[in-house]
Amino acid sequence: MGVGWRNHWNSYRKRGWRAVMQAKDIMTRNVITVPPTMSVRNAALLLRANDISGLPVVDDDGVVCGMLTEGDLMRRVANTWVSILGSTYGVGERRGLSNYVQIHGRSVGEAMSRDVISVRSNAEVGRVAGIMTSHRIKRIPVVDDRRLVGIVSRCDLLNLIIDAPVENIAKGDEALRLAIRTRLATDLGIGHDKVDVVVKDGLVQVQGKLDSDIQRQAIRVLIESVGGAVGYVDRSVISSSSVNNVPDGTK
Repeated sequence: MGVGWRNHWNSYRKRGWRAVMQAKDIMTRNVITVPPTMSVRNAALLLRANDISGLPVVDDDGVVCGMLTEGDLMRRVANTWVSILGSTYGVGERRGLSNYVQIHGRSVGEAMSRDVISVRSNAEVGRVAGIMTSHRIKRIPVVDDRRLVGIVSRCDLLNLIIDAPVENIAKGDEALRLAIRTRLATDLGIGHDKVDVVVKDGLVQVQGKLDSDIQRQAIRVLIESVGGAVGYVDRSVISSSSVNNVPDGTK
């Protein structure tokens, strides 16, 4: 990611990048694509030469018609060995025949997955990451009006973590205290009626009654992520009712 990526960060962080950053801001625009007529062997060579895990398949009209991934090609290897061991593909059924064609076909059009999961260029980054996670895919095409405009990979999402700027907090203990209190309420749902935040010379102290250890851990993680905090003192206690309220059979 180059200067343009940095400019996006500068413009977005003031407005909350998690809410407004879109696929078009992080996607790779120069996408390596293949036609359905290409041989599977040549497509595999492209994957290896460019160190990528998937190729969008684009027809003569520029429309995305499939995806060819490492997973699709690994099926060919795995099922070859299954066949050698004497198993069948269930070729008497439509699904079995389709699997047979996908595994043994020589062209990309035969080997590719036709059910393409894609997003639009204005899809929020959080939604893109959620789709990739739920479908267990490593890259997702960005498609507008059926035309491929880019692709988002796991690497692009990891760059959000690597290159994320430190959150700027107004200088001063009171500004830091207000920022932490606000994020405790908005991010964790923990209001000032639950905990009290005190800041002195950048050192943050939290005290109050919490419901669980995981709540305490979440508070620590939140404070450590806030720019301007130089340290954290935890003076919270776990509510005795929460500790004692253990279901029968788990004590």
